[in-house]
Amino acid sequence: MFTIKVLLVIGLIVWCWLGYFLISRFQKLFGPHPDDPAESAGARSFGIAHIVAIWIGTFCIFIYFLQK
Repeated sequence: MFTIKVLLVIGLIVWCWLGYFLISRFQKLFGPHPDDPAESAGARSFGIAHIVAIWIGTFCIFIYFLQK
């Protein structure tokens, strides 16, 4: 059981680092796309909301199993 919790903590640290890396390195994910001026703001917002929902959902799954 201890080994699983250690792996979950390591996975949580990697997941947080990955989120930070993607936000800091690829800031173009959170702005207008320069190559596609026809892309609507709503489509861009939906994409960002999807990325954030997946990241937060996975984070919550890590926390859930860490508490068990």
